[in-house]
Amino acid sequence: MPKKVLVVDDEEDYVSILTHLLKKAGYAVESAGNGQEAIALCEDRRPDLVLLDVQLPDMEGFEVCRVLRGKGLKMPVMFCTVRSAVARVAEGLGSGGTDYVVKPFEAGDVLRRVRIALGEE
Repeated sequence: MPKKVLVVDDEEDYVSILTHLLKKAGYAVESAGNGQEAIALCEDRRPDLVLLDVQLPDMEGFEVCRVLRGKGLKMPVMFCTVRSAVARVAEGLGSGGTDYVVKPFEAGDVLRRVRIALGEE
């Protein structure tokens, strides 16, 4: 059974790129375009990993992560965002995130980080 990854981003290009990359690597992939949808999918589907954009139309990804943690959901959450300031990285990790990847990213780097977060490396 392939591990499940939820890609949360409101930019279709990034959803498409990440979905293709992850499916090619053998993961089952679903996507959400906003925070509320991501929370509902996490509660319902229990993905093994969440790739979460910080800037979503309805709420920040950091808040999504805090809500997930508050609900007792402990899957790894990897933030993918254009914001690279040290304070933002610290805020993301402090909200319960596992890792922080800056866009644009390299495919090999993202896959390696996904495998590490899932305990495959």
